[in-house]
Amino acid sequence: MSHVPGYSSARPFPTHQQAVSSPYGTPSHPLTPKPRRRGLLGAFALMWVPGLAIGAFAIFGEHVTAPDPDVALQSGIGFAHYDGTDLALVPYDRNGSGGLIASIRHDVFEVRIAAVDLATGDTAWDVQLSDALAWKTAVVAAGEHYAYLASDDGLMILDLADGDTVTEAGEVPGLEGSQSVSGAAYGFDPALGAVVALDVDGGVHTIALDALEATPADADTTATWSGMLFPEGPVPDIGGMTSTEALLADGEATVRIAPLADNALGGGLVLDGPEGERALGTRVFYGAGIVLDQTALVSQFTVEIDVDELIEEFMEGAAAAGQDLWTGTGTTAAGAASGHVLVEHQPEPAVEAYALHVVDLATGQVTASIDTGSRLGRALTGPTGHTVVIAAPEGSYWLGDLVIVAPEGSIERVEIGRD
Repeated sequence: MSHVPGYSSARPFPTHQQAVSSPYGTPSHPLTPKPRRRGLLGAFALMWVPGLAIGAFAIFGEHVTAPDPDVALQSGIGFAHYDGTDLALVPYDRNGSGGLIASIRHDVFEVRIAAVDLATGDTAWDVQLSDALAWKTAVVAAGEHYAYLASDDGLMILDLADGDTVTEAGEVPGLEGSQSVSGAAYGFDPALGAVVALDVDGGVHTIALDALEATPADADTTATWSGMLFPEGPVPDIGGMTSTEALLADGEATVRIAPLADNALGGGLVLDGPEGERALGTRVFYGAGIVLDQTALVSQFTVEIDVDELIEEFMEGAAAAGQDLWTGTGTTAAGAASGHVLVEHQPEPAVEAYALHVVDLATGQVTASIDTGSRLGRALTGPTGHTVVIAAPEGSYWLGDLVIVAPEGSIERVEIGRD
């Protein structure tokens, strides 16, 4: 090229060194891209994760919205002391699944027993006894290691450490072949420190506390328990009892509910003791009754009734005669041993609601109170002075709560079997 004045001579562009790559190669060296393979985990996630998420959401929703199981405490509660802890042994019925998760852990129908720490209200253990629809049991006695339960299938023995069954119902050694299947065939003799069992042939046997074998009873024990146990019949079912008058711990002083005036709906507590009568506080109660202590099993009471006298009393006053009829099952106020009286009443006149008040016998002050969904069930007092009462939660007629009244008058409400 000739030189043009004012212009520099043309020079070639520098060689481009950057290589250009392509998944398809170059025209002279074509490539075929390898197909991408989706990982197994990714495919699994794409296919199953949405379904699993929907299923988990459905299970969670069903668990949250499912109704709670129906829980009803049986009246055969007993007491035990194990490893420094005072326990209430509480048999109960649990019906219904309470949700899909709960249905995996529970049968639809269960009879269970829970050991409740009386000091804290915590559950030490809770075990299943039967999957029968209607099956009754009651704690007869407990030693240092074992608890003895009467049931519709015979006597059974549990380990107090964890509730495990040591001896199945109907398999107590010494009663083989003559084991009674009656729930009313068992009692406890405190003088002997032994469980008393009646076999189907009328023979009386004893099982010392913490023993696992029955032996024939001696003549004196047989005579003492004659007519008190039955080879046929269900486990005693003890309902709640109240009265307008009850004995205190000394067996002489009484506390009663006295109407404020003739035909008045409300009444107040009056204590009649060695120093005479005195009003016990100023609280007014409506539809009230003093809760009676029913610690002993009904089958262990001996009731002597003069039929002619009872008929005459009924002619004069049915209410008074009816009260006299029950004097054989105890008329001591629940909680009296610790200086309290328990009053069941209606918070307002003529309403379908109930409450429980604990009243100090020394001061007349209400130390604690709770609302309940219906009338109270059985009340009984343990060796440490704790009184337990079967009660219904608010808004429910099922007697599914255990109310613990401590010796100082406080109340602990325990929900059992709701998980």
